[in-house]
Formats: sequence, structure tokens, C-alpha cells
Amino acid sequence: MWLLARFVQRGGHPAAVAPTVELRAGEKQYGAFPADVLSYSSDGVYVGGGLFWGGGIGTADEIDEGRSRAGNKAKETAGKKTGKEAEKPRGTSDDESSAAPTTDEDQWQPRDRQGVTVTSERLLLVDARGGVEEHDFRDLILVQPNPLDWSVNLYFQGTQPIMLRSPWIPWMTVVLCAELYGSPWPPGQIPGSDLPATAVC
Repeated sequence: MWLLARFVQRGGHPAAVAPTVELRAGEKQYGAFPADVLSYSSDGVYVGGGLFWGGGIGTADEIDEGRSRAGNKAKETAGKKTGKEAEKPRGTSDDESSAAPTTDEDQWQPRDRQGVTVTSERLLLVDARGGVEEHDFRDLILVQPNPLDWSVNLYFQGTQPIMLRSPWIPWMTVVLCAELYGSPWPPGQIPGSDLPATAVC
């Protein structure tokens, strides 16, 4: 990953490999490897219709709709309480009672290990049953690399955020960013020269 990042910084481009999947006209494959796949779904991140509003992603109407829904839910909850004593259980501090509850739905959910194929145009995920999930880079909204964790978070329009994790993921992130941005990292991310030595893989 480190050598590839340096190579891309100097103007190089990753080399294509022999395809293991059917490619479109002009499409190139860069690699295929196994990785742990996780997906994230929450009312604050993913809303009906396949559009994001959390974190400022989405149109103003979609953001307002999500905020309105959250505000209405808070009012309904407050209406069911008759006073301060009803707000917090006996023996609970104010900080504890005001903390938002977490649920299994509001966190990264593992989807087991899957086959990952990265091309110049798409990301393909193949599960144990042979089902293929295709993500087109034209729908990619945000890339969040986490090289020290061997992972990357990918946000595609119209679907849940996904996290990929394996020793090959930092390398894949550099390949993906080189194809999309012409640099080893997404715009606004730290350059490869500033990564600590422990990130080298």
C-alpha cells in the first residue's frame, strides 16, 4: 500500500490484472480478494427512498424531512411523561437518563466474509451463496479510509453505507482513489507522506 501510494503521488497508475468477472467495454479489473463486509442502517443516516441526510448528505428537503421526523418523535416521547420523576428511573442520574438509547439497528452490522472485486468502474461483492451485489462508482458519495484499522467506509447513493475490512483494503483504497481522484487518498484526507510507519502494509 505504501509503495503504491508513493507511485500514485508521482503520477503513476495501478496496473490492471487478468479479469475474473465479466467486464464492460473499456472496464479494467484491478484485483479480487476476500474481506469482511459490514453495513450500517439508522434513521439518522439512511432514510426511505435510498437517500442520505445525516452528516449533511442529501438535499435540503430530505434533511428537513429527517429532522422533522426526529422532532416529532421526541415530542411524542415527551408527551407520554407526566413530570420529572417520570423522566428518569429511580436511582438514575440526569446524565444517564438523558443519554440516547442504542439499539442493534444503530450500529455496523456484520455480513460475513465476502469476495470483493474492484474494477475501474465498479465494486462487486459476492456472498457465500454466489449472490452478487454491485456498486457503481458513479454513485459513490464519500470514501472514508481507515488504514490503521485495515478498513474503509464507502457511501453510495441509494444504499446503506458499507465497511470493508481486510489486510488488502488499504491497498484497494489507494487503487480506488487513484482511479477516481488521481491521488492515493480522497480530497481532504491526509497525504500518504503523513501516515505513521505503522500504517505501512
